[in-house]
Amino acid sequence: MKTVSHDAAAPQPPTATAAVARSTPARPASAPELLADAVRRAGLWDLLAQRTPAGDPADVRVLLTPQTSGYRDATTAVDSALLECLIDMLHARGYRHVAVGAAGHCPGIWSGRPDPTDAQDACRRLGYSGLTPQGNAYPIVDLSEDLAPADFPLTGVLHGSSMARAWLDAEFRINIAKNLTHPEFGYALCLANLFGVLPHPDRHHHYRARRDGAEVITELLRRYPPDFHLIDAVVSSHGLAGAHTPLPIRTDTVIASPDAVLADVVGATLMGVDPALSPLMAGALAEIGLPPAYHVDGDLTPYPQWRNPPPVALDAMRRLSSHGRLHRLLAASATADPDAVRDDDPLLAKVSTGLTALARNADGNPLALGALVGLLGTAGAGESLVRAWRAGYAKHAVHRRDVSLGLDLENYTDQDYDALDGHLEPMERLIDAIPADFLDMRWRHLDGSVLFGCDRCVNAPFEAFTARVDISRSISYMTDYLGGRIEVVSRDTEGRPVRQAERNLYLQQPNYMAFYGGEPIDVCKLESIRRTPDMQRIAWRTVRSPNGSAEYDDGSVTFRAADGGRRTRITIRVRQRFTLPLVWQAIRPDNWPQLRDPLTQDAYRRFFTRTLDNFEARYEGREYRIGRPEETADDSAEELPTRRLTDMVHTARALAGQALTTVRAPDHIDADGFQHFTPGRTTARTEFLQEIRESLRPAFTGFRKGLREAVARDLRDGERP
Repeated sequence: MKTVSHDAAAPQPPTATAAVARSTPARPASAPELLADAVRRAGLWDLLAQRTPAGDPADVRVLLTPQTSGYRDATTAVDSALLECLIDMLHARGYRHVAVGAAGHCPGIWSGRPDPTDAQDACRRLGYSGLTPQGNAYPIVDLSEDLAPADFPLTGVLHGSSMARAWLDAEFRINIAKNLTHPEFGYALCLANLFGVLPHPDRHHHYRARRDGAEVITELLRRYPPDFHLIDAVVSSHGLAGAHTPLPIRTDTVIASPDAVLADVVGATLMGVDPALSPLMAGALAEIGLPPAYHVDGDLTPYPQWRNPPPVALDAMRRLSSHGRLHRLLAASATADPDAVRDDDPLLAKVSTGLTALARNADGNPLALGALVGLLGTAGAGESLVRAWRAGYAKHAVHRRDVSLGLDLENYTDQDYDALDGHLEPMERLIDAIPADFLDMRWRHLDGSVLFGCDRCVNAPFEAFTARVDISRSISYMTDYLGGRIEVVSRDTEGRPVRQAERNLYLQQPNYMAFYGGEPIDVCKLESIRRTPDMQRIAWRTVRSPNGSAEYDDGSVTFRAADGGRRTRITIRVRQRFTLPLVWQAIRPDNWPQLRDPLTQDAYRRFFTRTLDNFEARYEGREYRIGRPEETADDSAEELPTRRLTDMVHTARALAGQALTTVRAPDHIDADGFQHFTPGRTTARTEFLQEIRESLRPAFTGFRKGLREAVARDLRDGERP
């Protein structure tokens, strides 16, 4: 958890309060009473007063952003009565400029609804009428429309993104979450609800697959945070997938706080789980942390009879890649309306019905939980094989990533960058002393890492080559590069980078490590660049690996004029030590040099031969990058896995039908050779296969009927208290 130190003489920050208002048999309270009590004790009115120094609250633009993704049941969305009660409370205190910001949702083919991107329509279904019981009107604003450039930092994962003007221009933002469990995060409260304020309707791809969701939420909290947070836990939805398959339970609670992390910590505690169970919370605790001073005002006794997602199911769901179509399919099938998609995609309707039944009963029925975990495990294993295959043999199909810099540049000085050459010099002299092989490559093991060097002289004039191939972007030209981010720290008099920090992502190295569960290489580096009339050089040192995939990835690339400048020599020197998957750690390849050395030599030869090829391709203007562009999403109807499977089943049936038929003899053949058949007598099953089919029909019919009855019986038993 991130900690913050403060000077004793510095003014102390205000104490953030998390207020927990609960209705109990001894002290019953209605939902409006709980809301009024929670916001008062958490300091909402004091915070609003600070935004109205002139004393005219009517001039303050207040934006409420409730959880509105109640796909098939309003239980999974903020209650309209509670929302409108808050609006009436704001109007009663003079805040009359109040709007509701709602989020559009993923494309309809993934959700089974005709126009899910219409935020106003989604709100109307949830009972948000635009007029409160006390007659106060409120507009509903679609946060996917009327966008304006947002000032996200260059080092951030959201740099270049836009946001709705309603969010940017609001003078006070109130984030209202629903109290829900989640099949992947464990729970979905204030942090998860912030995905809804981001503009792209396909949030899954842009904010959870293309980018890391925890980084997205952390950056949003730092740059454009809400001013207050509420959790509607009057009627909650618990169980394995409360956010998608409603399982209502009365918890009669409202939580309020000016701090999102504190509110979610309290909410998770009431659920009886470790707050860091959610990757969103784990990221926020590491990067932002709890407020320096905070206070919890209320009872934190866990909700009675509350059901959290079983850990085994969470683990199985998290094994599915957020990039994968299977992950999207499971989310879509859990939220789709089977009746809406039955005609369009019958297989999706069946998957939706089956998953909903399993999710509803998995908490109390071991058979249903086992079936669900088995399904997820099988899907995850299959998807892992597909990802591993792509890493080695279909690199055009892998997904590129958009990431933050992953470093706090204030922790480094110019001396840290300038010391890189001295740090690398002993290593490079050792590499140059190693005899070169027939490909002019040198390598040796050193303290568990690999020293490697290679050279190539290309037929390109030095001036032309360096004009087209930017030395400061050398790492991004290397093979298997998935994405990254660069922040220039200082430039020379001509505006060229001389000190910079960079984060790089690569496919697993060697690529076959993907078949053993190896992680993609993810490293953050400090870099320095030097230029002379006949030489350009970039040197780097790894200072962090966010996923622990590398202990060393230091090195340099040098472009040097050759043959009087008529050609260019490229020299690469590196020291690398990547973390091996558990299987290879158990094998301990250092104990088997006869196995280790050929594999190491082949891996480095392949990687750096392709890397040198990429430098030439860059000079010649040819495409060299692997993977799909960052903006590509699998959201077209043709990309639905169930649509493809349905087509495959229909094709297989047609082919099987043709294979199991034989043409009957014609009634007669005329003088011209034409065959004549009696209408209705064209084809028939072969007698042998027909006999087999008829003999096996009772057995299959009986088995299916018995299995269906057993499953129905188990599901009924699971619903009983």
